[in-house]
Amino acid sequence: MAKNAASQFILDNFELKDRLAVVLIDRRSGVVTQRIALANQIASQEFQVWLKSENRSGRDVFVSMNALADDARSRTRRDVSTIRHLYLDFDENGTRAVQLLQAREDIPKPNYLVNTSPDHWQVSWKVQGFGKEQAEATMRELVREFGADPAATDCARVMRVPGFVNHKRHPTHLVRAERLSTEIYTPDRFPRPDQEDRLTAAPEGEFGTAGRRKLRPGHLSQSELDWAYAKRALSRGDSPESVIAAIANYRRGDKPDPEYYARLTVGKAAQDLAHATLHRETLGPDR
Repeated sequence: MAKNAASQFILDNFELKDRLAVVLIDRRSGVVTQRIALANQIASQEFQVWLKSENRSGRDVFVSMNALADDARSRTRRDVSTIRHLYLDFDENGTRAVQLLQAREDIPKPNYLVNTSPDHWQVSWKVQGFGKEQAEATMRELVREFGADPAATDCARVMRVPGFVNHKRHPTHLVRAERLSTEIYTPDRFPRPDQEDRLTAAPEGEFGTAGRRKLRPGHLSQSELDWAYAKRALSRGDSPESVIAAIANYRRGDKPDPEYYARLTVGKAAQDLAHATLHRETLGPDR
């Protein structure tokens, strides 16, 4: 990448007049600072000097991966106006997961691989033609395929910016990026999300107090989605512990004990799969 990795990353990934949120997190105090500015302003020397000063003071630097509306004063799902990216965040076994992803012929080549710390990676694709719900459903499908962080699938997500130090890890780590493609991808280039996954994201106003969608007749509940995911993951050979971790992380915040809930879900899914296997063996292949 260019000497100023951060500016190059912004200019490569966004339209110059895209409105983006830059988020700074102070690791010592926990204070979060957010500024909304145009992409060309964020890439400017003046803005970059300020970011580097903040980063040297112990603040981590993030940017929203999708463009915000012209009148946006915050960074919520409602404020997102244009989907510019799909992305994955790998916090466990990231290097191996990224290798497997790149080996898949049915998955487009990522535009950027960002190494945020040893074995931790962010992957992003530049896209067009996606709505919010379709983008989030596609990212959830990719999460389940490759074991990325299930929490990093909302379209208002911020990701780390290359060229700045990651203060979350000890020792600290310089965030580096590799550009693999300049192509902009459309929805038909990605695996189509399972029908059962298409309800988690929804327009504002369709959620109850827990933040989940109020189900319409015929739709699956989130618990049913978790159950279906557990069965698919176990069937393809994922370890029960990795499936438990994925579900627990995804349900954190709306379950009083997400790990207990995840273990119960995965345990019942495993029992159901074992029963189905025994049933098939009893009946025989021709029944």
